[in-house]
Amino acid sequence: MNLSLVRIQRFVAVAEQLSFTRAAALLGIDQPWLSRQVMQLEDQLGIMLFDRSGSRIALTAEGQEFFEVAQQVAIAAQKVRDKAEEMVRRSQSALRLCVAYATFPIDSRNRLLENYAAIRPDVTVDVTGAEWSEDVVQRVKAGESDFGLAFGPIEDPEIESCELEQLEITIGVPRENSLATRTAIALSDLQGQRFAVSMKDPKSSAMKRRYSWIEANGATPIHVPEGRRYIFDVAQKERLLVACFTSADRLPEDFVRLKLLPPVPEFNVVLARCKRIMSPAAERFWRLAHELSESAAEG
Repeated sequence: MNLSLVRIQRFVAVAEQLSFTRAAALLGIDQPWLSRQVMQLEDQLGIMLFDRSGSRIALTAEGQEFFEVAQQVAIAAQKVRDKAEEMVRRSQSALRLCVAYATFPIDSRNRLLENYAAIRPDVTVDVTGAEWSEDVVQRVKAGESDFGLAFGPIEDPEIESCELEQLEITIGVPRENSLATRTAIALSDLQGQRFAVSMKDPKSSAMKRRYSWIEANGATPIHVPEGRRYIFDVAQKERLLVACFTSADRLPEDFVRLKLLPPVPEFNVVLARCKRIMSPAAERFWRLAHELSESAAEG
């Protein structure tokens, strides 16, 4: 018996959802067409896979028995499809790079892209953006992007990263704040201050790694859910201290920018990728990132 793999996969989708409507939406096909596909599979097998007599469909005993095997086939087919797509990507002269929006003005990002374009003019680098560094990392892990450019440090067992640039943190302070009369402040001066921070999940481990120095020095972090692009607006409205990571960070006019005295918290821009075999074009991009990083460290 020559069974259609596509029909088996569509049967599995309906069996998992126990709804032709939801399965059709998940598969991106019309519900009547999906129903016909399942009925044709039933005709070919000579058994009823679903009980359609009630208000909701249910697997028959034979349907459940068939589903247990068919589901494994569908999973294996998806793995084959994913592997084939990965192999095709490795052979193509194109890279997919997802960047955190706030990295736009950072010199090391532009230097990497410009140098790579000069070395490999035959390779297209498709750049997409995301609000949060966490989203950048997730897209890389999901295989939606070959590389991610985000703020670090990143600690994830599936990800390896290359530091492109160590960022110098300065602190934006409202002019009426007593700290504003100084030219530089120490971390201990943050005691009792309210500090604006932006992370997708304020309870995440990434939040603790990146901004633990705020609470550790007696300041109160105030989460800005609107993201980095609006953090200065919120800081101005609520009269909060705020960290600046690049010279392009534009403080409100009634704020002053103060240097931080050592020790300064670690904050950097990294190029991230999953630990897997990549195309020659992608490996060259990765090597170039390390070369530029080493050159910057020596300079």
